[in-house]
Amino acid sequence: MTTEQSAKEQLAAERDAHRRVRLSIMQWTATCLLAGMALLYVLAVCQGGPAWAWVAAFAEAALVGALADWFAVVALFRHPLGIPLWHTAIIPDSKDDIARNLGEFVETHFVSVEAVVARIRSFQPARKLGEWLIRPENAERLGRILAQAASLVLASLDHDRIRESLRNSVVERLSRYDLAEPVAEFGTHLVAEKQHHVLLDWALTESSGWLDTEVAQKRLASMIDEALGVENRYMKLMTGLAVTRLREGFKTTLLAAMAEPEHPLRQRYEAYIQEWLVRIRTDDGVQERLRRFQHDTLAQPRLQGYLDGLWDELRGWLELDLGRQDPLLGRHMAGLALELGGKLAADETLKVWLDDTLVAAATPLVVAHRGEVATFIQTQIAAWSKEEMSDRIELAVGRDLQFIRINGTLVGGLVGVVIHGATLWLR
Repeated sequence: MTTEQSAKEQLAAERDAHRRVRLSIMQWTATCLLAGMALLYVLAVCQGGPAWAWVAAFAEAALVGALADWFAVVALFRHPLGIPLWHTAIIPDSKDDIARNLGEFVETHFVSVEAVVARIRSFQPARKLGEWLIRPENAERLGRILAQAASLVLASLDHDRIRESLRNSVVERLSRYDLAEPVAEFGTHLVAEKQHHVLLDWALTESSGWLDTEVAQKRLASMIDEALGVENRYMKLMTGLAVTRLREGFKTTLLAAMAEPEHPLRQRYEAYIQEWLVRIRTDDGVQERLRRFQHDTLAQPRLQGYLDGLWDELRGWLELDLGRQDPLLGRHMAGLALELGGKLAADETLKVWLDDTLVAAATPLVVAHRGEVATFIQTQIAAWSKEEMSDRIELAVGRDLQFIRINGTLVGGLVGVVIHGATLWLR
């Protein structure tokens, strides 16, 4: 046995062991649920009473559903409790019929694919490709070839068109993004963290400090004199005294607002902020202003130039890299090729997919190989023992079948509750 075959068998054994563990977990889960329903039924019967009668109806029906579905699932693969009841152990006892029916079904409905698969599998192109790619020297060679091809493609591109297309695509996608909700959400977070009061505290502090300056005294006095048309010197003196009182009143109000969290000024500010958060989400006018801001921002030459530079930067990096003796892009492609080779060597599903892709291109061979598919399937299944066939199928679908038991338990319980309710109503 080769190292490759040994590795494949080990992977298959590990995969089967993993499936077996998952199957066992689900079997125990379904069985524990069944046991739980039995205990719940005993508890409900022992407790008595109208309310517990509903619980008993649920548990009783769930128990029946669980047992029935347990029997149905087990009967597919073996005799329940080892008792050879009629029409149980369906899969192992019907192995030959299953093989024949499956072969005929595939031949009738999928012969075009399966016949070609039989031919391609003899060559195993996916496996050979994986073996070739997994060699570092081959992966490096492929990486250099792809890098050279990328350099030729890059040189032949219309960069102006790509630059414009990339810029327009980014702008179009960003312009469709609705800013109202994220802006409102951001504002809501700031309000929740009381960050908006930082701005208010700053405004109150600055205003209070400004009121203590001579500039404030002169500015307020000048505003009052201009508003009242005061020109007399004595009247201006009276105005100055009034301004002093006014400044003190303003400052007292500001200091109170700074010290009291529930000050009316703060409450009005809080209500104003909350109103704006609502308007951002609901006011068409505010949302239209946001859209105009978004459109104007995206149309700014500086941003447009930045978007134009995205392709230029990428192109410059590619040209610089591809001009090296050992380009990074080539090494990256070689790494991807090596990774693909490793996946092809280890992943049977990927190899089957690749083979099937090649099959699709070789469909003219279908007629020449009709009939081989059914024979192949029957031969493969015939080589299995009843136990092996049952075990393989159970590992493949057994875990999902346990959900039938779980669903049967829960649905049965709900049906029991409905029947119990209907019984009480009819009485």
